[in-house]
Amino acid sequence: MTDQLVPESRVYRHRQCGEETTVGDQSFETVSNPMSSMERTYCSSCGAMFEISEFEWSDTGETIADYYARHSQNATPSQRFLTSKKFMLLVILIIALPAAGGAFVLLANSGMLVRLLGAFGGFIVGAFIGMMIFVEAFAKPITKKVCGVTDTRTLT
Repeated sequence: MTDQLVPESRVYRHRQCGEETTVGDQSFETVSNPMSSMERTYCSSCGAMFEISEFEWSDTGETIADYYARHSQNATPSQRFLTSKKFMLLVILIIALPAAGGAFVLLANSGMLVRLLGAFGGFIVGAFIGMMIFVEAFAKPITKKVCGVTDTRTLT
């Protein structure tokens, strides 16, 4: 399957109120990804979050929950775990905590405030690196294998 032109946004309808919400940018990337383990999304008319089963894509009428199930039906339990928020947090912590500790130790000859600020900075840098590892080594390749596309915004 070849990737097609990536749309910038898509519209979904809240079935309860009947109003539409246009989703774009990073939010569109997340809501379009059946492997994102997203459970709730936002209704711009109601101004609140609701279960994804309460929303349908305006162009197809398919609920977002059914869309997720259809596009992720071939995912194994391990693939689902490796793309989950829990695993993402685990990867981030595995990188960020040692980075914070390393910065704290490296600044051993400094005052406590400098050491704490260094540890905080190390944690932030480690968290960023952990997130990049999760996305590039786990989420992207598994999502491509399961969904058949590099960018899930092209799925319908």
